Amino acid sequence: MVVPLADTVAIGDSDNDLTMIEVAGIGIAMGNGEQCAKDAADWVADAVDASGLAHAFERLGVVERPQPAHGTAFRQGA
Repeated sequence: MVVPLADTVAIGDSDNDLTMIEVAGIGIAMGNGEQCAKDAADWVADAVDASGLAHAFERLGVVERPQPAHGTAFRQGA
């Protein structure tokens, strides 16, 4: 299977990711990553510790944010 680079996504955070970020169809840097990665990216996601990777996947449409089941609200101490 051959996938055109224009149809790829790369997510990185440091100088060793620069080529990958630059050649992918969509290059994403993590918010807590090195400035060089952010400069090379098409957009910058939130930091890893702020669920940045999950939010990037949501923005790309790769995953959907889970929704609580109807009538199953969390109650502390329950």
